[in-house]
Amino acid sequence: MLSRDAEHLYWLSRYVERVENIARLINVNAELMLDFPGDKTLGWKSLIDTLDTLEIYERKYVTFKEANVINFLSSEMKNPNSIKNCLIKASYNVKETRDYLPPASTEQINNLLNEFNLSQSKLLRNNAKDLYKLIEGSQRFFGIINDNFSNGFVYEFIRLGRYIERVDMVSRTLDTLTVSKKESQTHDFATLEWASLLRNLSAYAAYRDEAKGEIVRANVIKFLFKNKGFPRSINTCLREIDRGVAALPNNKLLKQEVYKLIERVSYSRIENYDDDQLHHFLDSFQKKVNHFDQRIHKSWFQLHG
Repeated sequence: MLSRDAEHLYWLSRYVERVENIARLINVNAELMLDFPGDKTLGWKSLIDTLDTLEIYERKYVTFKEANVINFLSSEMKNPNSIKNCLIKASYNVKETRDYLPPASTEQINNLLNEFNLSQSKLLRNNAKDLYKLIEGSQRFFGIINDNFSNGFVYEFIRLGRYIERVDMVSRTLDTLTVSKKESQTHDFATLEWASLLRNLSAYAAYRDEAKGEIVRANVIKFLFKNKGFPRSINTCLREIDRGVAALPNNKLLKQEVYKLIERVSYSRIENYDDDQLHHFLDSFQKKVNHFDQRIHKSWFQLHG
């Protein structure tokens, strides 16, 4: 496989996963804002902070009204992380790699983009049905991939892209929630926020089944970091990255780095950290994930440069 093709597969996967994650963020935040006390723009601003696009957002908008944020996250062409831009980039990458992929996966990406173009105006009115279609459509793409591949370079680069993107988004979402401090926040609303986070990650039922009790900050953090069975826990994502790296050549340095981060997460007492400690841990964690991405590019994608 040519290194440029491997890079297209990696970014195809990242963009499809990003579409799902952004759709989840919009959908769950819209539900949370129904019960949000005080200034609701604070809640919508947190999404912009999560995606690290505040500077771009403020070039166009002054306030963080719901309609502005949803438009920015869904359709704004100047936002590189908007759903529309991610779908356009995914469509480009799938075109470049269509000879490696099952036809159904290529069709799925094109269908997602076409359906979004037809429904994007509804997203401005927070049409939950269309958001669910994006989530389901993204999952359908990965389902097609899993049904057609069990190993091989195509599968591994897609797996790497998916879980690098996922672990980055989970850590960003956690960081945004834990460092946000609202003067009007009550204990009940804090619980609501953690419940919303679990729903955003499709983790609510799994968490309640394991915790068998109330939603408690420390228990949620421990579950999302260390659980070995839930597919969106940081532990699971890192182990999927480790498996992908192990299946590829020229992997020694990255494999060591991934293993060290798995060990750090496993042996930390992160569930006992206060907000400042947790923020510093997550900031360091995100830098290491970003370094993984850089190492992936150096190891496998820059060979054609």
